[in-house]
Order: sequence, then structure tokens, then C-alpha cells
Amino acid sequence: MKKISALIIVISMAGFGFADDHKGEKKDHPNKIMSGKECMETKAGVAWFLSAADSVFDEIKEHGDMKDKAWNDRKWAEAISLSDLASNYSTVYDVWCKDMINNRMKMRIKEHHNDHNKKKNKKKD
Repeated sequence: MKKISALIIVISMAGFGFADDHKGEKKDHPNKIMSGKECMETKAGVAWFLSAADSVFDEIKEHGDMKDKAWNDRKWAEAISLSDLASNYSTVYDVWCKDMINNRMKMRIKEHHNDHNKKKNKKKD
């Protein structure tokens, strides 16, 4: 019975050895659902949708008088859809990416300020 008890204790102690293994992993903030790359892709998507909508608006302006009502209605619907998609992408970017980028910029400015102060203090000595 003592051997079985000792074996159970050794096995259960082995689990404690691996318990702190997760501390080495860097976890993202729980409110962060997009990476920096995804944020940049979202920003590029906003630019693309706005550019596409602008080209459709230019096409309407250029050819709208010469085409029939069905063509105009279809082009206006296309332009509005593209503008709406740009708006949706902008909202996603504002909610999930803007604060993350602002925080990075604040950290870079703070690091630059600290480096500047270190150099300044070295010159004094």
C-alpha cells in the first residue's frame, strides 16, 4: 500500500512541475482580437473600397446622362454598397485597431524620451 501511495504522490507532483509552463507564453490583451497585420489589411481595405466607390461615382458622372435609368440605378447601388463597406471597415478599424496603434505610438514616444534623457545625463557626467 505504501508503494502505491508513494507512486500516486510522485505522479501528482509531476503535474505541479509543469504548472508554471504557461508563464513563458506572451498573451495578448483579452480585448485584442486583431493582430497588427490584420489591422493594416483592414486599413488597406478601407482605402480600396473608397477608391472603388470613387471610380464608380466618376463613371456615373461621366456616363450617367447617356445611359438608361436601370444602368444608373445599378451603378448608384454599387457605389453605395462600396461606400457602406468602407464605412463598416472603418468602424472595425476604429474599434479594434486605433487604440492599439495609439498605445504603440505612446510607447515609442516614451522610449524615445527616455533614450534622450539617458543621453542628456551622460553628457552631463
